[in-house]
Amino acid sequence: MLAPLLAVLGACSQSDESITEQTKSAVTQTTTVTADGPPRLEDGSVNLGPPPGSMGFWTANNGRLVNDPNNYEAARREMNSRVNIEDAPLQPWTLALTNYRQDTFIASEPYTRCKPAGGPRQIMSPYGFEIVQMPEMERVYILTVSNAMSYRTIYMDGREHPAEILRPTYLGHSIGHWEGDTLVIDTVGFSERSWTNRDGLPTTDKLHLTERLTRSSLNDMDYTFTIDDPGAYTAPWTSGFGVEWNADQEVFEYMCQENNISPAAMVGEGRLSIIVP
Repeated sequence: MLAPLLAVLGACSQSDESITEQTKSAVTQTTTVTADGPPRLEDGSVNLGPPPGSMGFWTANNGRLVNDPNNYEAARREMNSRVNIEDAPLQPWTLALTNYRQDTFIASEPYTRCKPAGGPRQIMSPYGFEIVQMPEMERVYILTVSNAMSYRTIYMDGREHPAEILRPTYLGHSIGHWEGDTLVIDTVGFSERSWTNRDGLPTTDKLHLTERLTRSSLNDMDYTFTIDDPGAYTAPWTSGFGVEWNADQEVFEYMCQENNISPAAMVGEGRLSIIVP
């Protein structure tokens, strides 16, 4: 389990004994799985991780934000998304940049340079992701296997976002709460260097992202998000995709920095990107 490591990351000022007790409690919070719904923790909230005594992680079964006939990957043009690009409220410069990124085979993206991916891009990352809930710490962690093998912290303690984000980041600042069986994640503070999706749709530092994770059964979860970014779009818009459970499998170590097999994709404008490997 990754919980002991996360406890140390989130509570380094606590004693080893305290960390151990919190970790044990978090790991044993789960109860049995019902046949007609998702697994739950003892407090009744949905367990977004593996049931007791088992392993598993999530992978996106589509991972597209929009249907884009200009997508550089022919196979992805055939994948169905909930939104067509002509229905997304892109500003003229946003659409032009999206098309340019496709024309250059998204060579300038940070993902191939081992930079963290936030928002939808984290959920759609290859090889899956794991969600670890720490009720005693009032935090949820989303751990990504591929790319920078990074993790995102979601604060569940009722705090607000900082009044001023002094340093925008790739992952932003996330706070969360439950609405029934849905985990709602509210994130601001994204750097404009961050790509929140593989489709090449730009965002700015004005991005306010709302994500909703709803696990309807052991094997299925719906991921829906709303992009509210007046710097890049004329109105908020919503899309999403399904996420599937991979039972009886463990996440594995993936070091992009030592095994980056994508340099061949960094051609043309990509070699001039200010986001360097």
